[in-house]
Amino acid sequence: MTKLDLYTGKTVFVTTLLASSGLVALLTVFTFLDQLGDIENEYTLLTAAKYVGYSIPRIFYETLPYATLLGCLSGLGILASSSELIVMRSAGVSTWEITSSAAKPAIVIVILGLIIGEILLPQFERNARIIKENAIEDDITPSYGFWHKENDTYVHLGRVTSSGVLKNISLFVEKNGELVRTIWAERATFDNSQTEWTMRNVKVTHIGERTLVEFQESMEWDIGLTPSRLNTEILVDPDRMSIIELLDKITYMKEQELNSARFEIGLWTKIFQPLASLALVLVGVSFIFGPLRETNMGTRLVSGIVFGIVFKFLQDMFAPASIVFGFYPIIGAITPVLGCILLGWYLLKKAG
Repeated sequence: MTKLDLYTGKTVFVTTLLASSGLVALLTVFTFLDQLGDIENEYTLLTAAKYVGYSIPRIFYETLPYATLLGCLSGLGILASSSELIVMRSAGVSTWEITSSAAKPAIVIVILGLIIGEILLPQFERNARIIKENAIEDDITPSYGFWHKENDTYVHLGRVTSSGVLKNISLFVEKNGELVRTIWAERATFDNSQTEWTMRNVKVTHIGERTLVEFQESMEWDIGLTPSRLNTEILVDPDRMSIIELLDKITYMKEQELNSARFEIGLWTKIFQPLASLALVLVGVSFIFGPLRETNMGTRLVSGIVFGIVFKFLQDMFAPASIVFGFYPIIGAITPVLGCILLGWYLLKKAG
């Protein structure tokens, strides 16, 4: 059983790596072609190539579940085409034991993907965006600016440069639900030694029975929003942040009584991503022993691609639905995964 286990696992491992390499290579080319339309001025062909290079960890991480599905279909499909699976079954090896053999190499690749998603992905994604924004325009601000809340102060940043300079800053300070002070500053820079911002050309308006306006050349601004956190929040989507960054953001938003559903969706999607990969392996094995038992390799791969697209569609549908309909984000993230597990289990049980 050990030799059969190693042989099956090695076959699935190799085909999964090949599937992952193919998907990464294909989407890397598509990403590069997509960047060609943005080439102008300082955003040169070389800069676009650097952007694409930094995007490779993201592409690998996002395609990993589908690579495990295609790898499983290909690896077990090879064994099925050569009648090796039939020999294994005749020797008393059950479908569940073969499933376990196929899942073991997938677990190794999933762990690798988890490490990349936690360590490399957030930093590489941030670097990729900074490279592009620096070349096109030294501005990483969304079209509506950037809003932030800390305690009783609401902050609006009109412009944020990739070098960490803030421009057109507006602060609205409330007390007991009433606006008591506004602060406007032309620009602000971060002092790493003091871990605080310094605002320049400041206008402070005190609102009360009488409105008082004062001007200051500079003002120290102590706020928990550091340049690193600011860049992460603006440049990195929630599902591409690390779990630690997402937990930190969710905790902060709940302390500020803000809606953290978007970041909770990103958190649960990342947590369940390894389980999603294993669920797709289960589906792949069940297809080999079930509806795709007598088909050729091409049909198996096309079926895997179609199923992967459907799975991705369901993920993209259920996750945002939690925000629209108000149910827990964990439900939206785990529903497609549970659906895969139930489908795979049913088909395997039916196949015996």
